[in-house]
Amino acid sequence: MNILILIFLIILLIAFSARYNWWRIPQSYEKARVLMYHSICEHIGKEKHNKWRVKPKDFEKQMKWFYDNKWNSFTISELIKLDEIPKKSFVVTFDDGYEDNFINAFPILKKCNFKATIYLVPNQSINHWEEKNTSVLSNLLNNEQILQMQNSGLIEFGSHTLSHVNLSTITDEQLLNELKKSKEEVENIIKKECEAFAYPYGKFDEKIVSFVKEVGYKNATVVKRGLFEQNDDVFTIKRIGILGTESFFDFILKISRIRNKL
Repeated sequence: MNILILIFLIILLIAFSARYNWWRIPQSYEKARVLMYHSICEHIGKEKHNKWRVKPKDFEKQMKWFYDNKWNSFTISELIKLDEIPKKSFVVTFDDGYEDNFINAFPILKKCNFKATIYLVPNQSINHWEEKNTSVLSNLLNNEQILQMQNSGLIEFGSHTLSHVNLSTITDEQLLNELKKSKEEVENIIKKECEAFAYPYGKFDEKIVSFVKEVGYKNATVVKRGLFEQNDDVFTIKRIGILGTESFFDFILKISRIRNKL
């Protein structure tokens, strides 16, 4: 019986280790954490798409952890311009520009006096590119909400293309149009330069990066786990994906050990 219990405990430990990767070496807090969020809203049924929906109470708990532990908050464009990155620095980013970023996330950010960068798909009203992945499409930010957030001094707005297209699947002419026109559309809304870009689906290559630079963006983020430190390539900034289907324990391990493929 004791042997069976021991075997069971070993199997449990192996499963726990595989699930949480707790054994990873803690990463230095000298390196900045760039977080990737999408929606901040309640889950819809048992959809797989819920992984991109972080519940408001969970987002608030995560931001409170940063606040209580005295982390330094920056926008992505502020971070890359720092002569020296302070210890415990982080950036909150949101892809797509969902209306719930204004309704649910913005009040929490204001309460903590935290900054964020939101990547817009300008002049789109819903996330039509997700129609195959969810039963309920979500509203995107309108211009009034965008300006209210910008006027707070806490939120930077970047581009996420005109149509949320996979940039590796289109022609050079279409690529240039997606990058240039979306930058112009964002600038028409915010009345200032749009410096930040996020590659839809994290898809990029050397050609796409060169086009991003040519159009005039100053930085770009990818969908790949990692940290940011001085002298890193600012056009392939890695991010830590924060998912709505993971626990607070997952969150802490991601921040400290950069576990998980996102």
